[in-house]
Amino acid sequence: MSTTVLILLVFFLAGSVQGIVGFGFAIATTLLLVNSMDFSLLVFLNLCMSAFTSLIALFSGDNLRSINKKVFTILISSALVGLALGVLLVDHLDARVLKEITLAVILVASVLSLTKSKKIFAKPAMLWINGFFSGVLTPSTGINGPLVALHLNAAYTDKRTIRATMLTYLFVIMVFGVVSMYIYAPLPQGTWLMMAKVLLPSMVGYLTGMKLFNLLSHPSYQRLVTVFLIASSLMSLIYLII
Repeated sequence: MSTTVLILLVFFLAGSVQGIVGFGFAIATTLLLVNSMDFSLLVFLNLCMSAFTSLIALFSGDNLRSINKKVFTILISSALVGLALGVLLVDHLDARVLKEITLAVILVASVLSLTKSKKIFAKPAMLWINGFFSGVLTPSTGINGPLVALHLNAAYTDKRTIRATMLTYLFVIMVFGVVSMYIYAPLPQGTWLMMAKVLLPSMVGYLTGMKLFNLLSHPSYQRLVTVFLIASSLMSLIYLII
């Protein structure tokens, strides 16, 4: 299989993941493509495609009506404060160590969410805390979805509210990431050509994921999110350590 075909298939898969659970685009592509393409290019494409697929959701009236506007406002407010701090600290932190710690916390928290400890993640204060640290981690690790997903998945009982709020949050935070990277980081040669190639499979994957999402009951959706958080954080940790 050629590298180009692999990249297109992975971006289709990543779009499908985002379409089903409402986050996870960058997790899927990074795990599968980190050794197959320039990392700066991969990060920029992840930001752009995640923002683009999230934007698709905003064109749906059902999704717009499902957004918990109060939760979204708190999330984005706390995340932007965290993002500002993260930008200031990015040159003073060991991104690898920080990523390992973050993934370990997500893994443990995801496992605990399968027990009665799930109530801890549903507390209103966790919305502010997880939003803030999601913003802090964005510049250095790019891990901004799982922490927010942990709270939303524990606190709400409507899968459309969880997914729509998550996608709207991701769209805003990813747009900030795209603009910041475009202004401050030199983009590798061939960036725009590769973006044109991955746009269609990302979009088709996302629409496929949306169809699958509609088939899931809320309990099935919650279990899927938890399993995805556990599996992705565990695989990422193994990759980093090895």
